[in-house]
Amino acid sequence: MINVILFAGIFSRMIPAQALISAIPEPAMRGAFNAVSASLQQFAGGVSAAVAGWLIVQRPNGSLAHFDWLGYVVMAITLMTFALMYRVHKQVPEAAPT
Repeated sequence: MINVILFAGIFSRMIPAQALISAIPEPAMRGAFNAVSASLQQFAGGVSAAVAGWLIVQRPNGSLAHFDWLGYVVMAITLMTFALMYRVHKQVPEAAPT
């Protein structure tokens, strides 16, 4: 049940975000843009799994140590992402009204 809830939560924000992101490039460039976007997403997933593996360790009694650090790293990266997205938004010219 938890897995279903997590998947529903993840995909309920990923699908609308992808729909909005795919509207950024011109239609002729959309395929290339989506290919680069997908490869960057896969790369980020691999890097995040590796970083999480380095941060979290298993104690001799079987419990996990430093799991809270993962939350702090995610919060820091999220804040950096917001700042970078704001900079990109300011540099992209608005489309002329049609």
